[in-house]
Amino acid sequence: MSETMTMFGPGMLRQIASLLRRLGCNDAGNVIIIVAASLFPLLVLIGSGIDMGRGYLAQTRLQQACDSGTLAARKRLGTEAAVGGVIPANVADTGQRFFNINFRDGAYGSENRDFEMVLEEDYAVSGLATADVPTTVMGAFGHDTISISAECSSQLNMPNTDVMMVLDTTGSMLRTNPGDTQSRIVALRATVQSFHAQLEASKAAGTRIRYGFVPYSTNVNVGALLQDDWLVDEWSYNFREANGVTITPSIADNYRYYSASRPNGTQTVRNAQWRYDNFNVDLGFLDTTNFVTYPIGGSPSAPYNVNAYYRGCIEERDTYEINDYTNVDLNRALDLDIDRVPDPTDPDTQWRPMLNELSFIREVRNNGSGPFTPGVVTSPYDFVNAWWWGYGACPAPAQKLQEMTAAQVTTYVNSLTAQGSTYHDIGMIWGGRLLSSTGLFATENADVDGSATSRHLIFMTDGETAPLDISYGSYGIEPLDRRRWRPSSSMTLTETVENRFSFACEEVKRRNIQVWVISFGSGNSPMLEACAGAEHYYVADDAVELQNTFSDIARRMGELRIVD
Repeated sequence: MSETMTMFGPGMLRQIASLLRRLGCNDAGNVIIIVAASLFPLLVLIGSGIDMGRGYLAQTRLQQACDSGTLAARKRLGTEAAVGGVIPANVADTGQRFFNINFRDGAYGSENRDFEMVLEEDYAVSGLATADVPTTVMGAFGHDTISISAECSSQLNMPNTDVMMVLDTTGSMLRTNPGDTQSRIVALRATVQSFHAQLEASKAAGTRIRYGFVPYSTNVNVGALLQDDWLVDEWSYNFREANGVTITPSIADNYRYYSASRPNGTQTVRNAQWRYDNFNVDLGFLDTTNFVTYPIGGSPSAPYNVNAYYRGCIEERDTYEINDYTNVDLNRALDLDIDRVPDPTDPDTQWRPMLNELSFIREVRNNGSGPFTPGVVTSPYDFVNAWWWGYGACPAPAQKLQEMTAAQVTTYVNSLTAQGSTYHDIGMIWGGRLLSSTGLFATENADVDGSATSRHLIFMTDGETAPLDISYGSYGIEPLDRRRWRPSSSMTLTETVENRFSFACEEVKRRNIQVWVISFGSGNSPMLEACAGAEHYYVADDAVELQNTFSDIARRMGELRIVD
């Protein structure tokens, strides 16, 4: 008998056989076997789901941190980096700091966190972030960590953009700020070149970026940009002509110039004198040449010819003395109506060429004595000539908006010279005129290809408003011509200029133009800050701060975005 049979016996064997037959026919028994057989892979599936879900959360957060790091770095990227092609240490630190804030050390239990950035040829900042996320359940099956990574890239892309730079080129730009080794005008030239390089580096294919310039001081030089019928056919100028009169010897003794001897005390003599007045000049000569000749040099007894040149600076069209700048009549203040196109049949709406040599200030003598006399003055004396005395500066020619190469920008900024007094209003007025899409150059300044143009006016000055009453500027010789101000006005000439500047600034902003204002080496100016607003006003004390200011403007002008 077998060992089994001996152990259980025949009856026991029959019971076991019966049990097995019942189990074989019972479905519940089959389910138990199946569940038992699938328990191991089910545990693997659940464990991997938990760990992979955790890894997915970590991966998403890592991508966000990567994007944040490159965005912050690209925003911080300065002009020097755009030119030099490297990421400066401070920019890299900024990117790393933003990455760390968004994916902290040990986040989701991660280890071996790393973030690296590089500067691409198109000046995008690219990044690669990696980390290891430890597992829980899957560790029991030999998978201790999940490696995650994220790639990211951020670019500062410029939309179609027009930039008008209104630049103070007054005599004070020859000064050197404390701590600098170069004059303000030299620092400005370098800064504008770097600014151009940064914008061009951020320009996507097919994007148009144009640059315009309005150098200003006592006036602006815009003549080359104006159509012929935007200028008057004749205009009145302050100059003189030789004039002989008969006087008694006793009176002649008081004059420098007289002829004939005095045989007795009653005989009269001929005495040559100058007649100073406003003289109408036919401007037809401008059709063939840029100067007109008048015998206004030397002495009244022996005058010699002087050429009066049209250099491109202009006198403004009609305006009036404004006492209430909350209620300006633009039908009278045509100078402040920046979009008005001249009517060739209406001289009031046209501009007047400045003939700088025709700027005698009667009766201010060469020794500085004498009053301002608007009427006719006959005298043997030389009165101050604003141009000859340096009080009628004509800046470098302004430039309309156009695309420019680096070489063209360099050539232009090197042509800027520093001279003249500070009249902020005329700079803002002409900056707005040349940038507006609804005024003088509406066709040229219109949007292209159905894409909106972003328009910016950057106004940079190194000083406070500083007009001179003896200057020959855009409103003539103001104490004599009295078009917007006179010595008896309720406002000073400085207040008049500043109020007109502020009004013109608001007119520019009304045309969907973003105004940026920079005070360079001159401290804070409430008037200038009010023009731009606190968010768009900068104070730069030296050349480095000026560079940083223009760099910040360039960054804020662009559309910072993550590159797909």
